[in-house]
Amino acid sequence: MFKKIKLQKISEEIAEQIRNLIKDGKLQPGEKLPPERAFSEMLGVGRSSLREAINILETQGFVEIKKRQGLYIRSLGTSIISDPLRQILEEDKNQLIQLYEVRKDIEMASAYAAASHRTTANLEKMRQPIENMKSGLKTFSLKLSDDLNFHLAIAQSGNNIFRSHILKNIFDISRENLSYVRDTITSEKKYISSLLKQHRDIYTAIEKKDPTTARDKMAEHLVWVEKKWNLFIDGGGE
Repeated sequence: MFKKIKLQKISEEIAEQIRNLIKDGKLQPGEKLPPERAFSEMLGVGRSSLREAINILETQGFVEIKKRQGLYIRSLGTSIISDPLRQILEEDKNQLIQLYEVRKDIEMASAYAAASHRTTANLEKMRQPIENMKSGLKTFSLKLSDDLNFHLAIAQSGNNIFRSHILKNIFDISRENLSYVRDTITSEKKYISSLLKQHRDIYTAIEKKDPTTARDKMAEHLVWVEKKWNLFIDGGGE
């Protein structure tokens, strides 16, 4: 009936700690982990134990090592949106509209939840991308990373890790297939100005803890973007 108690290896303890941080939403998809030496010192373990833990987590699909960039938390939604689905999107761009419908559902729910649960730290994560966008308005250039970080910060504020992981995966696929539209919308002053205002409106509603307005403002923003996408896909521009 009883089994012998086994002492947990240091590497397994490290892996378990990182998995728990991901599960609790304290480590987010796309987040970069510290360099090996600093990380091992932070944990008070040897570098060989840390490497072994990273190998475990990489095999399990929790982290990914990017060449010359470092170690990153992997989006857990990657396995949900499978390779066959990616292939469908590659072959038929019209299916992207259906994927965008899923994104809208998730983002509207995220905005509502963020306004209900957000913390001061959450607001700061949303505020920084908006400040960066303001600078982009002066140079007629908006970094896609700022736009995505704003939306992910909202998803991360709703106390549901699945939303943020699945949303990150949807962003990755959309970025692969809509580069032309994305580059146009984020490089013209009139579009950047509209995006900045829309993001500010969403932020203000979340800051005021107004879930209904936050959800409605997010819906308005995503419908605006969808119209631009359709316009450029169908007509090649305005």
